Amino acid sequence: MIGFSIEQLIPEFLRNDKNGYAIAKALEAGLSYFLARAQEGLDLMQNIEKMPEWRLDEMAWELGCLYDYQADVEAKRRWIKEATPLFSSYGTPQAIYNFLEGYFDQVLVEENWQYGGEPYHFRVWVSGEMTKEKLAWAHSAIAQAKNVRSVMDDMSVGSGADIQIRGVGEVVARVRFPLCGEFLAGQWPEA
Repeated sequence: MIGFSIEQLIPEFLRNDKNGYAIAKALEAGLSYFLARAQEGLDLMQNIEKMPEWRLDEMAWELGCLYDYQADVEAKRRWIKEATPLFSSYGTPQAIYNFLEGYFDQVLVEENWQYGGEPYHFRVWVSGEMTKEKLAWAHSAIAQAKNVRSVMDDMSVGSGADIQIRGVGEVVARVRFPLCGEFLAGQWPEA
């Protein structure tokens, strides 16, 4: 918020007058209130971290981004914050990963050359809670984020581990793999 002192703006003869000083202080209080409300409005419109959930939903509609209105608020904030970079990644495995990562605990997108599939095919493995709504949203997200020519062979749900290698306080490498030992170990969600 903009901070100011009314004493810098009024002439000295008004500061020395009791009534003039009282009017100046009343103006300062009114302007301070106005600036505080203006800052709240700007935060509501521009600061994603301070936006209420209803404003995040509006922004998703304004941006036309891939978004789930039933997701938790932190996932919504991440999708809105990264809407422009996510648009540039459409058509790549990274786009699928980016959208599903905010919704599931772990996500693994495996391309055809990694598992011996047909060209332009891929498969997805996720871990976390799976409901019919999440499954429907995941299929919709994958359909919108994937390359038009790509085909999803299957999607499985299971549990996995996230191994992080830290150096100097930050993650320098991350390895995610299914605990079951095989990519498709787990259960296939009902379509």
